Amino acid sequence: MRNVFDFTIENAHKTINLEDVANVANMTKNAFCKYFKKRTNKTYISFLTELRIENACKLLNSNKDLSIAEIAFKSGFNNISNFNRKFKELKKVTPLKYRCI
Repeated sequence: MRNVFDFTIENAHKTINLEDVANVANMTKNAFCKYFKKRTNKTYISFLTELRIENACKLLNSNKDLSIAEIAFKSGFNNISNFNRKFKELKKVTPLKYRCI
């Protein structure tokens, strides 16, 4: 699991697919998904999204010069509307309101 966490943290800003992370764990995609869910009580994609949102929060607080879109892309999101939706789902406020808090 440590290799999976390290790989995810190092590559969270990039596109990560389940096959890549399953290879890091030396498992098939299906076996990895079951294993990860059993060990963490969440899906790998949920874990990755939470990690990306936390990275976005750090950027929102530390880089006032970056736009919300730039922060979304730097955090690993390829779609701004998906970023906004996931951010609000997890933080209960929009990225813009979070930055103003």
